[in-house]
Amino acid sequence: MKKIDHAYKNFDADKFLKSLKGFESENLLHLVTDHIIPSINNYNNTNDQDHGYFEQYLKDLISTGEFFENMKKGFEILFKFENQLREKIWNTAYVLLFKKQKICLLLNFETVYSLADTQIVFLLDKFNFSEKNKLELDYLKNKLDQNVKEIWTEVYKKKSWEEIYKTFISPEFTSVTSLKNSKKWYKEVHPEALALEHVEIN
Repeated sequence: MKKIDHAYKNFDADKFLKSLKGFESENLLHLVTDHIIPSINNYNNTNDQDHGYFEQYLKDLISTGEFFENMKKGFEILFKFENQLREKIWNTAYVLLFKKQKICLLLNFETVYSLADTQIVFLLDKFNFSEKNKLELDYLKNKLDQNVKEIWTEVYKKKSWEEIYKTFISPEFTSVTSLKNSKKWYKEVHPEALALEHVEIN
């Protein structure tokens, strides 16, 4: 069995949700190593411990939401967003529904390509699926826009938000139908991870 298929088959949604208690923001790689991978039952990196190919693969699957979309029984992505702040700085965001728990997470992923492809994930809201007012576009976009404002006014403390805002290409979050990368792209970028097999350890 491929390592990725083992991950989909053995991912513990309850464990993952519990691990996010108190979570606000973190490097995406840390989300993978500290929250995603520990939630995969019987996972081990025996054939990947010196390279971390699988961790890098998971980063892209999570920032696009594909990791959760491939576990349809447990998860659903209700909304997807993206924006382009500068040529090599952008955001992807989505609302992740845990079906059994009826809990939604609003997640924003900011990528800064010039800083060694640094990605930070922000958990902007956690709410019950029954809170329909939080599943409206205006509410979600306001939360996302506020997050961008907080990030960048902290970066440029001596500039007004209006000045910073004018430097962006398209700061407004746009609702999109898909954030997925193509199969060809994954074969080119993550060939080693795609070839990894799950190793059973007794």
